Amino acid sequence: MDITVSQDGRFTLVALRGVLDALTAPELEEKNQQIVDNGATIVILDLSAMEFISSAGLRVFLSLAKALRKTGGEIRFAGLQEAIREVFAISGFTKMFAVFPDAATAAKD
Repeated sequence: MDITVSQDGRFTLVALRGVLDALTAPELEEKNQQIVDNGATIVILDLSAMEFISSAGLRVFLSLAKALRKTGGEIRFAGLQEAIREVFAISGFTKMFAVFPDAATAAKD
């Protein structure tokens, strides 16, 4: 799993590449904690290069969303590939979170 974090104005963009499962989830969880500790309020997760996500990965996203909500923030997902979109739909994530076609669209208000 490759994790790239960048700041664009009031948005924190987190681009994920590869597989998010029980082995890689702790790395993202640690990165998410740093992002929250640094004061991020709106986090855009660009999943356009993500190949696979397990339930452990979904839990990491839920944890981040919970932490952001405590400070009035939110999480936005962008660029879901078909396989990831199916997992999101089955798990109810598409009803719980804002999903955008790409990061640029997610960054518009």
